[in-house]
Formats: sequence, C-alpha cells, structure tokens
Amino acid sequence: MFGTYFYNKNIRNIVILFGTVFNDISVRRTDAANVVQEEVKVPIAYGPAEKFLVRLREVTDISKGKVGLTLPRMSFEFSAINYDSTRKLVTGKQFKAIHASDTTKLTRVYTPTPYNFDFTLSIMVKNSDDGTQILEQILPYFTPAYQVTMNEMSTVGIKRDIPIIFTGLSTEDTYEGDFLTRRALIHTLTFTVQAFLYGPTEDIKIIKEVDIAKYDQTSQSALAAAQRVKASNTDIKPDPLSSDADDAYGYTTTYTE
Repeated sequence: MFGTYFYNKNIRNIVILFGTVFNDISVRRTDAANVVQEEVKVPIAYGPAEKFLVRLREVTDISKGKVGLTLPRMSFEFSAINYDSTRKLVTGKQFKAIHASDTTKLTRVYTPTPYNFDFTLSIMVKNSDDGTQILEQILPYFTPAYQVTMNEMSTVGIKRDIPIIFTGLSTEDTYEGDFLTRRALIHTLTFTVQAFLYGPTEDIKIIKEVDIAKYDQTSQSALAAAQRVKASNTDIKPDPLSSDADDAYGYTTTYTE
C-alpha cells in the first residue's frame, strides 16, 4: 500500500486557508479629535514569532541593506496534527466525479481521515492600542468556532465547511532593556482546525450497460447456474450510446422473456 506516490496538497491548503482568514486586518491612528490620520494594513507571514523578533531587534543600516522590522505585524505556524476519532466517517464510502480530461472515466477517492491541526497566531505590536484593535477584529467571530468553506478535493468537487476553533490567548511584553531597545508586545492566539486528509485518487471506467438476467428461483434453485433456464432479461443502456458522463442523455430499457 505504501510506496505509491500521491500528493493532494491537503495540508498545504489547510495552512493557506488559516492564513487567509487573517490577511485583511488593519489598525488606525487617530488624533485628539478622533480623526483618522493613518490606516496601516497588518502584514502576515508564515513562521515562528521568534524569527520576527530577531529581525525587530536588528539595527537599521540602509547603507548595508539592513532594515529593522516594523510593527504591527502577525505571524502564524502550524505546530501539531492529531487524529480525531470523534469525527470518523463511514469507512469505504466513495466520492466520484467526471475525470478532468477524459469524460469516459470517473475519478474516485475514498473516505477521508479526520485530523485536528493546531495553529498559533502571533500578533506583534509596539503599543497596546494597536494590539487591542487587532484582537477586536478577530475574537468576536470565534464562538468559539468560525466556519470557512474549503475546496478540499477539486478533482472530485468536494467542498466542506471547516471549523477553526479558538482555544486560548496569552500576552507577553518583551521590553526588558534600556531606552534604546525596541518594545514588542506579543499576543499569542491558539486555534484548532478540524480538517480531513484524503488518500490517493484513481481513475475508473464508466459503466454504460447493465444486463440483468432473471431465473425462476423456486423451481431451479438447486440446479447449477449453467443448467438454469432464464426467465427474463433486462438490458439498460444510455441513449444515445455514445453519450459521455457530462452529456444530456436518457436510457433505453430492453425487456425480453
């Protein structure tokens, strides 16, 4: 079973989905009269918060191409995957769709396996007001779950509402140095994404004819199949016979005794 290469990009798409949820957040700076003077879109990137904090502490030197990190900023990473037995689906169920490039075939995939993906979102700001603005644009949507529609398996047309569950928040102030040290206030939010992983897909032929032979079971049940007398036959075919799976077609049923 192992050793057959396949790659559905399930994990990659889950990571992209999570990051996309938080990619349109901004903070506003106002004056004493509460007039907006500046609106800053908060950038987000994949990676651990520690990586960005190192950049934050670097001294800006334009002549050497070294530019310190600006705040506010967000980063996220996925840290763990755990099997979720409470969401196990019926084993052996098949999902099918017309093949992307050959309408005489179907693409098939079996029941996916449920997994929980743990994510961490780090919000790095230099003042508390920026932090609270960002938090208030995120937290009200999680009660504690926020549903996002995901295109799970495009090859078979499977879409699913994926719950992103908020599980906790902690805050850390990294300022411990002198007046020259740049401050970073970090809000760390944790989430669990309840998603699925799929196995390999396979191509199968479309059944274009059903031939049903009926026998008199009461009087010939003890006879071998080759000795039984056929009572009737039903033959079902698509009309027209040359129809593909995505064509408009009917059925022709031929019944003989």
